[in-house]
Amino acid sequence: VMSVDYNGILQLPIPTKPDSDLKEYTPIQLANGLRVLLISDTANLVSLEEYDSDATTDEEDSVTESSEVTSSEDEADSEGDPVKVLNKGKGRDEKLAACSLTVGVGSFSDPQDIQGLAHFLEHMLFMGSEKYPKENEFDAYIKRKGGSDNASTECEYTTFYFECQEKYLLTGMDMFAHFFISPILRKEAMTREREAIESEFQMVLPSDSYRREQLICSLAKDNNPAKKFTWGNLTTLRDSVTDDRLHEAVKAFWKTHYSAHRMTLAVQARLPAETLKNWVVQCFSKIPNNALPAPEVPVLTEPFNKELFNKFYRAEAVQEMYVLEVNWALPPVIKLYKSKPLSYLSWLIGHEGAGSLTAYLRKNLWASGLTSGHSDDGISFNSIYTLFSITIVLSEKGRENIDNVLKAIFSYVKMLQREGPNERVFTEIQAIDLLQFRFSEEESAIDNVETLSENMQFYPPEDYITGSELAFEYKPDEIKLFLDMMTPSNANIILNAHNADGSVVYDKVEQWFKTRYTYEDLDVNFMEELNNITPYSDFYLPKPNEFIATDFKLLPGRSNVTKYPEKCLSTNLIDVYCKPDMKFRLPIGYVGLNIVTPMPEESVKNSALLLLYIKILQFTLVEDTYPANMALLQDSIGPCERGFNISVYGFSHKLHLLLQRIAKGMQNFNQNVTEELFETYKKLTRPELANMNLKAGSLAREVRMSVLLKKYWTSAAKYQAISNISLDDLKIFANEIFKGVHIQCLVQGNFDEEQAKTICTNFVNTLDCTPLEEENWPKILVYQLPLGEKCCRVNSFNFEDKNCITTNYFQYGPATMKEYCLVEMLLMLMEEPLFDTLRTQEQLGYDVSCTVRDTFGILGFSIAVNSQIDKHTVSHVENRITNFLHNFINTLREMPEEEYNEALESLIKIKQCSDIHLSEEVKRNWEEITSCEYAFDRLEREVQHISNIKKDEVLNFLIDIAVETGKKFRKLTIQVVGHNVTPGASNKRDADNKLTYEFLTPAEENEIDQYFIKDFSSFQKDLTLYPLSKII
Repeated sequence: VMSVDYNGILQLPIPTKPDSDLKEYTPIQLANGLRVLLISDTANLVSLEEYDSDATTDEEDSVTESSEVTSSEDEADSEGDPVKVLNKGKGRDEKLAACSLTVGVGSFSDPQDIQGLAHFLEHMLFMGSEKYPKENEFDAYIKRKGGSDNASTECEYTTFYFECQEKYLLTGMDMFAHFFISPILRKEAMTREREAIESEFQMVLPSDSYRREQLICSLAKDNNPAKKFTWGNLTTLRDSVTDDRLHEAVKAFWKTHYSAHRMTLAVQARLPAETLKNWVVQCFSKIPNNALPAPEVPVLTEPFNKELFNKFYRAEAVQEMYVLEVNWALPPVIKLYKSKPLSYLSWLIGHEGAGSLTAYLRKNLWASGLTSGHSDDGISFNSIYTLFSITIVLSEKGRENIDNVLKAIFSYVKMLQREGPNERVFTEIQAIDLLQFRFSEEESAIDNVETLSENMQFYPPEDYITGSELAFEYKPDEIKLFLDMMTPSNANIILNAHNADGSVVYDKVEQWFKTRYTYEDLDVNFMEELNNITPYSDFYLPKPNEFIATDFKLLPGRSNVTKYPEKCLSTNLIDVYCKPDMKFRLPIGYVGLNIVTPMPEESVKNSALLLLYIKILQFTLVEDTYPANMALLQDSIGPCERGFNISVYGFSHKLHLLLQRIAKGMQNFNQNVTEELFETYKKLTRPELANMNLKAGSLAREVRMSVLLKKYWTSAAKYQAISNISLDDLKIFANEIFKGVHIQCLVQGNFDEEQAKTICTNFVNTLDCTPLEEENWPKILVYQLPLGEKCCRVNSFNFEDKNCITTNYFQYGPATMKEYCLVEMLLMLMEEPLFDTLRTQEQLGYDVSCTVRDTFGILGFSIAVNSQIDKHTVSHVENRITNFLHNFINTLREMPEEEYNEALESLIKIKQCSDIHLSEEVKRNWEEITSCEYAFDRLEREVQHISNIKKDEVLNFLIDIAVETGKKFRKLTIQVVGHNVTPGASNKRDADNKLTYEFLTPAEENEIDQYFIKDFSSFQKDLTLYPLSKII
C-alpha cells in the first residue's frame, strides 16, 4: 500500500531481498518526483549526535581552503556532519557510505549535430555549481576525505556516484545534489573537458571490442540512435560546432533532460532510514521537475539496415586474434525481465559440457572458447532492440574451417528449435539463480547503490533488487519467438582477424575508430545449406547437474575460532592454513593451493611450458568442471611468481569434488594431450602473448620489472621460446612439475580444521609429489637502482596507437611496515592534487595515478600518466611530473596540521573498513601466505603505525627519495612512446620482429645519452642486488 506523508513523500512497495541481506530497504518518492531507495545497514548502525538540520546551508560549511577545520581528537567536529562512530579505533569495523544518482537519459538523446553531448555534460557537471563554484570542488572534497567518485554515460541513462565516511555524507550529498540543482556549466571549462573526452576516446581507440561495437552501430538505420557516435571527441565537440552553440546545447540538454521525475537515487549508510530520508529531503528536494515527458523511444521492427547487416564482414583486428561472431538484432527484452527468454538461450548456447556446441568445436580443435548472449551495455541491450551474439575464439584449424564452424552453430540452433523450450532446463537455471541470490555475498556500498539506482530506472519498486537477477516465470512462447528469429538469413557475421600477411584486402574504413573492413554476401548455395541444416547427433540438451548444492548446513558456532588463519597441518611437502568462518555465516568455502616450484624460474622455456601446461589442462578439464561452474563452484588455475596456483570457491557442500576433478586431470595429463591438441594450443598461446604488450600500460609494467628483477621472463621472451617447444618437452615437464614442490594451502569459510586437512591431503595424494628442499625455494631478487635517475624509453608495439605511458618509479629499498605506511600517507595527500594538476588543469592525459609499490619486499612508489603522442611528448610529461613534485613539497610544507590530521584519520578509516564479503578476507590472507610474510594482522598493525606518522616525516621522506638532491634519490622513468600515424593506415611490422624491444635515446636537445637505458643486462651488470626482503 502506497501512502503520502505531510512532506508530499510517497511511500513505495518494499523490494524483495535475499535472506542473507540484513540491510533495510525503504523506497520513497519525493514531492519533486525523484524516486529514492534508502538503504540502512541496520546490523552495523552508528549513532548520531544532536545536530542542526540546516548545517549544510551555513556559509562556513562550504568546502574552501579556509573552512577546512578538523580535530583529530573528535571525528564529529568536521564539516558540520554530526556523526560519531561507536567503538572508534577498535578493530576493523568501518564501512563507507555511498550515494548514486541515475538520470534516464544517455547518448541516444544526443543531437544529431553534436554527438557525444550526453558524455560531455557528464564531465561538465563536475566543474562546479552555484553553491559550490570551484572547479572539481566535489571531487577534491571526497578524495580528501578518503572516498571516491565517478560517473558513466550509457545509451539511455547516465549514472553519478560517490562513497565516503558517514560523517562526510551529508556535506557530500549536498555538494553532489547541486550538480542537478544549479550546475554552473561554465564556458571556460569546455576546452579542458573536451580534451579529457578526446583523451578518453584515444585510450579506447585500440580496443578491438569497442571497434567491433562501433562497426555494428554503423550498420544501424538512420532513425536508430545507435548509429550515433556516443563517445564524442574533438571532431564532434570542437571542429563541428562553435563554442557558443556547444555551450547553449549543454545547458539546453541539462534543462530538458535532467529533471527530478527522470532521476533515481540510492543511498546506503550505517544510519537509520529516517535519518537518511531527512538528509535526502534536505539535499535533493530542490532538484527541479520540468514535467516534460521523456523522448519517445522509436519502435523499429528493423533497427538495422538489412542490406548492410545481413552480410559476412571481415574486420581488421588490432590484436593478434581470430574471432568469429554471429549477431542477431532481436526485439527488446527489458520488459520481459520476469521470464528472461534470452538468458535461457544464452545459458544453453554458451554451455560447455557434454552435448554442447562448445564441446563439439573443442573436440574438432576449431575453437578455444565461446560466449553467447547480450552484454549489459546500451549498444547491445536497450529499449529499441537486443543484440544477441555468439562469439567464438578460433584456433588456426578453426580459421581453415570457418564454413564448418558456421554449420555447427546453425546445426546447434536447429537442435534447440526442434527440441523446443524445455521446462526442466529452465527450472535448473531458475534454481541456480535462486541459490546465487539467496546466498549472495554483500557488495560494497558504492557497487550496490550504483546497480540499484540503475535498476530503479527499469523495474517496479518490489523488483528493484530481484529484477536483474531472477527469472520468475516460464514462458515457452517467448523463448520460441526469439529462437525462431535466429536464422541464417537474419544473421550478421563478423570475422575479426589480424591481417599480418596482408591476405585480406579491406576496401572500407569505419568513420570513428578507423577500423578497416570489407563485406560480402554468403554464397547462395552455402546459405541454402545453412537454412536446411539438420541437428548433428553430437548435440543434445545438458543432463541434470550433479554439482548443484543441496546441503547448506553451517559450521556449529564456536567461540574459540581465531581471528586469523592458523596452521593445522605442516609437513615437508605441505602447509595447510585454516580459518573457519564465524563472521559471514554462509555455506560458502574457499580452497587455495600454491604450488611452489623453481622450474618456471629456471628458464624462459620452462616459463612458457607452464603456460602451455595450464592452458591444455584447462581444455582437458572443461567438460568435467563446467557443470560445477554452472552450479556456482568456480575454479582458477594460473601461473604466479613462485610457481602456479589452483583455487576453488563456492558452495562448500561439493567444493571438494571439483578440486578432485582437477587433481585427476593433472594426474592424467599426459594421457589426454595429443600432438594435434598440443600444436593447436601452441599456436593459440603465441598471439595471446603478443597481445599482452599491445597496451602501453602492460608494456610499461614489463619494462619496469625487466629493469628491476634479476630474473624476469617477458611476454616477448616467452613468445619467442614457445616456437621451439615440442610435445615431448611438455610431457617431460608435466612429469617433472611435481618433483620438488612445496604446497601452501588456505582453506577458509564453511570448513573446519579436519575438513581442511582432508581436502588438501586428498589432492596431494592423488599426485606423485616429492618435497622441495628449503634451499631450492625460488628466490626473487631485486636490483638496487643507482643514485640519481635513469630512463628506459621504448617504442609501443602497437603501431596504430597514439597512447604513451610515462611512469616515474622512486625506489626506497627494504622497508618496515611503518615506512610502507608512510608512503601510503604520502600518496593519500598527493592523489587529488596530482589528478587536479596534471589531468584537469594541464590536460596531460585522461589517466593520472600514483601507486605504492611493494616489489618483492622492496618499497617504492610510482606516478603514471597516460598521454597521446600527438598532444605531448613523453619528455614534456616527464618534466611536468617533476614540476608537480617540486610544487607539492611546498604544498605539503605549508599544509595546516588540521588538514594533515584529517587526511591521516581518513587513511585510518580506510584501513578499518570491514570486509564486505568472504572473498575480500580470503584475498588478503592468501597474499600473506603466497608472499611468505604471514602478517595476517597487517591492517591492524598499519593503523597503529599510521596514527603515529607526523607530517614532517612524510615531507622529509618525499624530499629524500623524490627530489634530485635527496639522500636516497633513486628514480627510474619508464616511457612507452606511441605512434603518430593515421588510424586505419597500414603500418605493420614483420610478425617475428614486432616483439623485439626498440630502445629509444635522446629526442630533445636537453636530453643526454647517459640518461637512457639501452639494454637491460648491460644496465644491470654494475648493480647490486638487495637481499631477500619482507615488509613486516
